[in-house]
Amino acid sequence: MRSRVLTLKDPRTVDLSGHLEPFALDRERLDRELRRSTNPYIRWEKGTVVSAGDLVVCRLGSDCPRFRKERVKFTAGSGMFHRELEVLTLGMAVGETRETDLPEGHVALTVTEVTNRIVPEISDALVAQMGLEGIHTVAEYTAYLTEQQKEERFREVVYAPYRYLIDQVVGGSEFVIDEADWQKVVDLRLDRSRTLSRQQGMVLEEMTPEQFAGRIPVQSYHELVALEQKTAWETLYMNLLGRRFARETGFLPSQAGYREMLRDYVAAWGGSEEAAREVDPYESYEFFSYNSLASDIFEDIVRKAFFKEDN
Repeated sequence: MRSRVLTLKDPRTVDLSGHLEPFALDRERLDRELRRSTNPYIRWEKGTVVSAGDLVVCRLGSDCPRFRKERVKFTAGSGMFHRELEVLTLGMAVGETRETDLPEGHVALTVTEVTNRIVPEISDALVAQMGLEGIHTVAEYTAYLTEQQKEERFREVVYAPYRYLIDQVVGGSEFVIDEADWQKVVDLRLDRSRTLSRQQGMVLEEMTPEQFAGRIPVQSYHELVALEQKTAWETLYMNLLGRRFARETGFLPSQAGYREMLRDYVAAWGGSEEAAREVDPYESYEFFSYNSLASDIFEDIVRKAFFKEDN
């Protein structure tokens, strides 16, 4: 390539503080997840008093046939049988009778059996039984769940600071752009679309608006060419930045990396590896792997800033 970076604005010097949304821990969600972790260790024992979640057996007496039953079984508080009668049982002892008036009629309810739902408190011993690598205590498990929330939040907010970082680096750097390199980006992108279209039984240059719908946000081949020409500028900038970073990091495209990309493509989209090779030949992989490197480096900078801001 004849294009190159003349001067580089170091992406690590870009201030992202005003473009990062602070992380706020969802404590209710964390508590739910901590409670859920005890589910495999719940046990059931015969009891004498009803609490929410217990399995209850009752005898119902009523003038209403619906509530005239010798034996009815339900989970107290689940709402699966009858919400008012379930609430009525809370705190009742085996053998106790309570009465209530429902719209359908008067009901007398007697608790005949109770099986208590025993939920253990989360503990270091319980966490150790989960078998999570490197996690043996409640504190470590809490930190693990917190990090999961942070990661999810990062994925939700990363795009805006990521775009800002790219704009600042590209705008603050100097490039020499050769038209042939820009045209190569356009040609590689169009060749990929052409191959995908052919594999789906279409000719790219002849596709109709209906055939483009849901595939590419254009309505004709000429619009696609214009779109690729427009986006090729940033693609080339990112490629040149990736090549600059590659010299600093020692990165080189490899056949092993290419094979991994093909496997990922087949896993995501199906088809054969040969079809994947047609869509993304090694030349295309080699060229755009530098774009991926630049993208990964920019995202990593945003990630470090996001988690640092939270600390």
